[in-house]
Amino acid sequence: MQKNLWRGFCALYLVTLACRPVIAIGWEELLLLILLVAFLLGPPLYRFMRRLERFLKHEKKDKQ
Repeated sequence: MQKNLWRGFCALYLVTLACRPVIAIGWEELLLLILLVAFLLGPPLYRFMRRLERFLKHEKKDKQ
Protein backbone atom coordinates (compact mmCIF):
# COMPACT_ATOMS: atom_id res chain seq x y z
CA MET A 1 0.00 0.00 0.00
CA GLN A 2 2.83 2.39 0.86
CA LYS A 3 4.52 1.81 -2.55
CA ASN A 4 1.31 2.53 -4.42
CA LEU A 5 0.80 5.76 -2.50
CA TRP A 6 4.39 6.85 -3.22
CA ARG A 7 4.07 6.03 -6.92
CA GLY A 8 0.79 7.89 -7.13
CA PHE A 9 2.31 10.92 -5.44
CA CYS A 10 5.29 10.85 -7.84
CA ALA A 11 2.99 10.55 -10.84
CA LEU A 12 0.87 13.51 -9.72
CA TYR A 13 3.97 15.57 -9.03
CA LEU A 14 5.42 14.85 -12.48
CA VAL A 15 2.13 15.75 -14.11
CA THR A 16 2.03 19.11 -12.31
CA LEU A 17 5.62 19.80 -13.33
CA ALA A 18 4.77 19.05 -16.96
CA CYS A 19 1.84 21.49 -16.89
CA ARG A 20 3.78 24.46 -15.54
CA PRO A 21 4.05 27.37 -17.95
CA VAL A 22 7.47 27.99 -19.39
CA ILE A 23 8.60 31.57 -19.81
CA ALA A 24 10.22 31.71 -23.21
CA ILE A 25 11.68 35.04 -24.27
CA GLY A 26 13.08 35.33 -27.76
CA TRP A 27 15.61 37.83 -29.03
CA GLU A 28 12.90 40.21 -30.26
CA GLU A 29 11.19 40.34 -26.88
CA LEU A 30 14.51 40.73 -25.06
CA LEU A 31 15.54 43.59 -27.36
CA LEU A 32 12.15 45.25 -26.90
CA LEU A 33 12.47 44.94 -23.12
CA ILE A 34 15.98 46.44 -23.15
CA LEU A 35 14.83 49.33 -25.34
CA LEU A 36 11.83 49.97 -23.10
CA VAL A 37 14.01 50.04 -19.97
CA ALA A 38 16.53 52.32 -21.69
CA PHE A 39 13.74 54.64 -22.84
CA LEU A 40 12.19 54.84 -19.38
CA LEU A 41 15.36 55.03 -17.29
CA GLY A 42 17.70 56.77 -19.73
CA PRO A 43 16.69 60.42 -19.30
CA PRO A 44 16.59 60.36 -15.47
CA LEU A 45 19.96 58.60 -15.36
CA TYR A 46 21.42 61.10 -17.82
CA ARG A 47 20.20 64.04 -15.72
CA PHE A 48 21.59 62.43 -12.58
CA MET A 49 24.99 61.90 -14.23
CA ARG A 50 25.09 65.53 -15.38
CA ARG A 51 24.23 66.79 -11.88
CA LEU A 52 26.83 64.49 -10.35
CA GLU A 53 29.43 65.73 -12.83
CA ARG A 54 28.65 69.36 -11.96
CA PHE A 55 28.77 68.60 -8.24
CA LEU A 56 32.12 66.82 -8.50
CA LYS A 57 33.52 69.63 -10.62
CA HIS A 58 32.32 72.15 -8.02
CA GLU A 59 33.85 70.09 -5.18
CA LYS A 60 37.17 69.85 -7.00
CA LYS A 61 37.14 73.61 -7.61
CA ASP A 62 36.48 74.29 -3.90
CA LYS A 63 39.40 72.09 -2.80
CA GLN A 64 41.92 74.00 -4.90
